[in-house]
Amino acid sequence: MDLRELRSFCAVAQYGSITKAAEHLLLRQPAVTLHIQELERETGVTLLDRSKRPVQLTAAGNHLTELAKPLLKQIDSLPTETAEFAHQGKLTVAATPEMSRNMLVDGIVSYREAYPDTRLFVRGGPLPEVLRMVRDREADLAFVPINERFGDFNVETLFTNERVLLASHGHPIFDKPIETLEQIAAWPLIVGGGTRDNPSHIEGKFNQSGLDYNVIMRLDSFDAIKRYVSKGMGISIMPRVVLEPDDEENFSIVGLAHLLDIQHVGIITVRDTTLSGPAQRFVEILKKTIPPHISPRWP
Repeated sequence: MDLRELRSFCAVAQYGSITKAAEHLLLRQPAVTLHIQELERETGVTLLDRSKRPVQLTAAGNHLTELAKPLLKQIDSLPTETAEFAHQGKLTVAATPEMSRNMLVDGIVSYREAYPDTRLFVRGGPLPEVLRMVRDREADLAFVPINERFGDFNVETLFTNERVLLASHGHPIFDKPIETLEQIAAWPLIVGGGTRDNPSHIEGKFNQSGLDYNVIMRLDSFDAIKRYVSKGMGISIMPRVVLEPDDEENFSIVGLAHLLDIQHVGIITVRDTTLSGPAQRFVEILKKTIPPHISPRWP
């Protein structure tokens, strides 16, 4: 028994005529007749009463029709339902704190509005934890700063991001243009994370240059860093992407692209895998929501 036989039988049941069923199915009449005969042979019962016009179903034929119609309807819906599931699906995005704090917000909101039926999950954590999530396939992709340690992943750089110096208005460090790292190292420093054995980016640069410096606070929250900086407790170096629109009013901010490495930010996935439909659409939306002060890295 195959689908062609069932389709021919149900068409005959619907139209009461082998000829009309053949026209509906775009088949020749002998083909439909053969399908019905084969179906009767396989079931071992007579399905049509051919002595009457129009053709009548037997009791067994009526019963088979009740079974076959919903089955064919489900089969016919498979392509549409499969496409809809792929269009909706599930998406888990991982990100480091500085990325999830600002850069993801507009993208997440826009994606949710465009694809409300997609089950969207966002998970945050420090970089090693985010990498583990992607490697263990707990996340479809991650939005992170890119560095040389990503050999196990596919990497797509989305934009570049400079580091900036943040200080309270009127801070003496701005009495002269910031031209050297030595000028920064001379002031109490508030850094985001890092340890003595695994220093922050700015500490690494100070160490490479042989400069003495004084870290007075290590904080995991950029909001906390800003609060202490605003009170004049120290200065800080942070990625431009974590700045809020009103930070320009509340702080003195200077770009440090001439002194510190430009940070590359992008998407990572497990090597040799292809992004799912929901993930591809998320990346496209994310590109459109990058703030204008960020430099994109795509045509």
